[in-house]
Amino acid sequence: MSRLKVAFVASGGAARGLAHLGVLKACEELGIHPEIYVGTGAGALVGITYGQDIPLDVLLDAYRLPWRRRHSGPRMHVSTFLGLPSLRDFADPAYLFSGAFSLDKLERYIEQTLPINDFTKLPHNVLVTAVDIDTAERVVFGPGYVENVPISRAVAASVCTPGMFRPYKINDRYYVSGEVAKTLSADLAIAAGADVVIISNVYRPEKATVGEISRGGPLGILRQSINILLSEKERRGVELYARLHPNITFIDVAPDVGHYGYSNRFAARPLVLRGYRTGLRALAEAKEKGVFEKAGPTILQMN
Repeated sequence: MSRLKVAFVASGGAARGLAHLGVLKACEELGIHPEIYVGTGAGALVGITYGQDIPLDVLLDAYRLPWRRRHSGPRMHVSTFLGLPSLRDFADPAYLFSGAFSLDKLERYIEQTLPINDFTKLPHNVLVTAVDIDTAERVVFGPGYVENVPISRAVAASVCTPGMFRPYKINDRYYVSGEVAKTLSADLAIAAGADVVIISNVYRPEKATVGEISRGGPLGILRQSINILLSEKERRGVELYARLHPNITFIDVAPDVGHYGYSNRFAARPLVLRGYRTGLRALAEAKEKGVFEKAGPTILQMN
């Protein structure tokens, strides 16, 4: 029997996306090796690094305290995302006020850090999504789609949260986060030939006591509202894909990232651990059921 092709599809979620690394750690421990990586925002950052065989410990090292680091690899700081306007931005006041920050600084950092900055040269099939803000259409960067854009620029477009960042310009088009169109683009994994699709989604709503969230201030209410909206959108999408593609197995991993905010990179350790623990339970259950030996009409949900 031929080996089944596994895809890893990751949501955005900014700093919460660190939980994706925990899910990948669980994959490694169980001997599960995805061949296809699909992501937007934080999921795109994970896909374009792990998807070119950068060791997981090197990626985790980027978020360790300085005196606990083991490698000389990338260092992800909040300041890397908060680029100042360029001179050309000041020449276009309407564009200047379309967002608070520029993504040019992040793009340069990714370009300088990545071993490979060309989708066609990656060892695995990696796909990154964004949305053309003028046409309202999802755009896919990667093999078989838009291949001639450097990975660093595609990722900058994919992480562009509307309002926080100015739409990222590539050639003559302007892009924002792929999640504006789809929380997860599992359909791309299906089109790439995946038999098993592992979904890592960090938008699980927080469970709280009565009145706790409503008294937690506007940011807490906004975070919970986003979680509810995007998790429901993701759930319905996966159910639809499962009906349309009954021979594909979907493993839906939704770590409980609790009250951790989208910009709290200092919570790296608990976020990774929560992704790891939830992923380990879901994937171990799937292996026990023989999911990675034979595909079938299955949705395994773990949260």
